[in-house]
Amino acid sequence: MKRLFACALVLMLPLFSGCEQRLFHFVVTVDRTVPFQFDDADGTFDGSAVITRDDVLNALDIPKSARITSVDIESLALRVAVKPENQARSLTVSGEVYDVVQDKAKMFDNYPIVLAGANVPYVGLNSLIESGITKLRNKIEGFVKQLDSTSFFVEVSGQSVPAGSAVAVELTLQIKATVKYDECLDVPLGASGEDCPEKDIVSP
Repeated sequence: MKRLFACALVLMLPLFSGCEQRLFHFVVTVDRTVPFQFDDADGTFDGSAVITRDDVLNALDIPKSARITSVDIESLALRVAVKPENQARSLTVSGEVYDVVQDKAKMFDNYPIVLAGANVPYVGLNSLIESGITKLRNKIEGFVKQLDSTSFFVEVSGQSVPAGSAVAVELTLQIKATVKYDECLDVPLGASGEDCPEKDIVSP
């Protein structure tokens, strides 16, 4: 996300006499996909992936002068692509989130996924568990507010249907979150925007 306010150039025009700081509201989105490869002959599978603070901050590109106003988890979705050697007809899939200082919290539990083929779209998860989603949101919020630097883990596990049938799939978990923030920017006098809080105004 790139924003450019060419105040210095505008000052070269006779119609404008200066700059001022105005408050603007921004929304940025994290769209993080976490891939897993499962090849399990007994039909039981599990795997985990790490998400770091740099992963999140690099995806957002939020300026250091921004004031974070909210962080929300918009959706979780799964995509399961079937490999030729797969024998399962469907899966029940669970997902958890945790870090080194926090216990695991479930985000979804025993979610049924029918295995349709290799080229399938994402399926939105509509039975999310509040405790896990809250922990996920808190981790992302801690990263963007520079209050938390501890990486966290996302774990996916499940079983095949029929039970014991071999699982050979590529499973991808998609996490979408939005971050809203305010920032005071230099703009030409009379431009749009809201008044900046006094403490945000930088004296020349």
